[in-house]
Amino acid sequence: MPQKNEKPRWILHCDCNSFFASVELLAHPELKDQPVAVCGDPEGRHGIILAKNEPAKKFSIQTAEVVWQARQKCPNLVLLPPHREKYRYYYNIINEIYKEYTARVEPFSIDESWLDVTHTWQLYAESPKALADQIRERVQQETGSRWGSASTKCLPRWALTTKSPTLPP
Repeated sequence: MPQKNEKPRWILHCDCNSFFASVELLAHPELKDQPVAVCGDPEGRHGIILAKNEPAKKFSIQTAEVVWQARQKCPNLVLLPPHREKYRYYYNIINEIYKEYTARVEPFSIDESWLDVTHTWQLYAESPKALADQIRERVQQETGSRWGSASTKCLPRWALTTKSPTLPP
């Protein structure tokens, strides 16, 4: 709990939704409405689903599922190979956007970061939620994202697991 005169902390949890698939669809916009999965070599030992888009999720395609099982659920599933260099490129762009709003960026994975905007949100928006919306819109133009935001690191994660894009301020 914050002390009487202490400001509450505002941590934005930024998690790009289906990051690998979102990046691949930037190069293949004609596939956006088709079920698409990014996967390892289906003929080889690494033929597992690494990421999938929303239409593929409707067929209950799961991350880490083997390709042959995913194809049983969705025979029309479009399989795309991973391009790690592209993911790193977009990761860098996204984190540069975050750094425009706060120096306190804590990367958690290639598609997930924590932003401590406790001392900076007032410079850019009327509320922490408004700042989250502003950053989300910028990032979404390039990759798409799903976020949770709150005054602790636990609540944003909870917001994501309940599919709530953001918690109210």
